Amino acid sequence: MGQIGQNEETTVKTTLEPNTSNQMSAVNLKIKLDQTLRTAKMLADTLKVQIRELIARETMLKEAITDGRLGVTTLTVSTMSQGPRSYIIRDGRWTLCNGMIQYPVASQTSSTNLFNGLFSEPRCIGREVVTVQDPCVFNSVIKYEVIPSTRAAEYTEEEFLCLKPAFNTTLERYMSVTRQIMNDTCKDGVVRSLADTNLDCGVRIMSEYSFYPRKSSAAATLPLEYCIEQDGSCKLIVAWHVSNASIENFEFLKNENNFKKYFIKSGPYIEHII
Repeated sequence: MGQIGQNEETTVKTTLEPNTSNQMSAVNLKIKLDQTLRTAKMLADTLKVQIRELIARETMLKEAITDGRLGVTTLTVSTMSQGPRSYIIRDGRWTLCNGMIQYPVASQTSSTNLFNGLFSEPRCIGREVVTVQDPCVFNSVIKYEVIPSTRAAEYTEEEFLCLKPAFNTTLERYMSVTRQIMNDTCKDGVVRSLADTNLDCGVRIMSEYSFYPRKSSAAATLPLEYCIEQDGSCKLIVAWHVSNASIENFEFLKNENNFKKYFIKSGPYIEHII
């Protein structure tokens, strides 16, 4: 009887030990998995914060560039419907250059005199005329499909755009709305019909900015690490393809010649921008 009892105890231990071992392995695996997930979430949250900070800094610089704030901005606007035109923007004030813009030359600007003196800022060689913002230039857009004011048995919704001066990371669209909704949501933009925009500007619009920051403590708060041109300027390209089929936006905080050639390649004025 003693031998039989001992055999039974050994059998019970042999039967229980693998199950206990498997349970411990499962618990340890779950603990490691939970730790990995927590670490991944912390890294993802940190990355999101860094991305938000980066977007905020880039947006601050883009707003300064397009407004000519804390410096001087030149702008070349190329569209599918007409030839390029050149502007100079100073603190939100636009002037049209009927002539040629003379850009600063790096060799004529010493490091101690950067962004100061005769050759530190672009100037118009020709006639400079005070003007309003180019109607083809905008930084974000909302597209509306608006119910016609007069109802009929069959009708097609009218297409309107809200062209906004501020930068936005999303392209918004409102379908089957009234004119009142359009007016309420476009208080800080310009309402234009899609047909008029395409007639005046064509389906493709490209704005090429060159920003020359002034040497000041205020300008130093901008993320000037993007100002990598030889003359110290910041480049910004904002391009739009706007049609009844699609709206696409392209932005570059650098000089992108290959994109410029591709984007306007089907236009009649390609020789002016290549």
